Amino acid sequence: MEIITVIIERNNDGSYTAVPQHKHKIGFIGMGCTVAETMSDLENSYKEAREYMPSLPEMSFEYRFDTASFLQHISGRLNLADLQTITGINRHQLSHYATGQSRPSHKTVQRIQDGIRRFSEELSHIQLV
Repeated sequence: MEIITVIIERNNDGSYTAVPQHKHKIGFIGMGCTVAETMSDLENSYKEAREYMPSLPEMSFEYRFDTASFLQHISGRLNLADLQTITGINRHQLSHYATGQSRPSHKTVQRIQDGIRRFSEELSHIQLV
């Protein structure tokens, strides 16, 4: 199975687009009003592409998000106050990033990513009894 990187970005109109980064001779993308809808549309587009091009290999997708898309995607699991604690970035500023009102600097994106990774690492070491 081929692992394909997919870039998910928030569009100016608030919708999302998922673009797989592959070398095959057929194109397919995902679009939607939410990140989940966009990911589902990408899966459906991929299935349709395989119908037209049976030689297209089986693929699994590894998603990469722009900041607004990531914040929208995780919003059902962590609220902005939680993300403020995890990242050290003010929740009001995170809200501006999530809605697309402003774009974070590269340094801020790195702070968000580092905070999420630290939190993920912490969770991975928890064992319940």
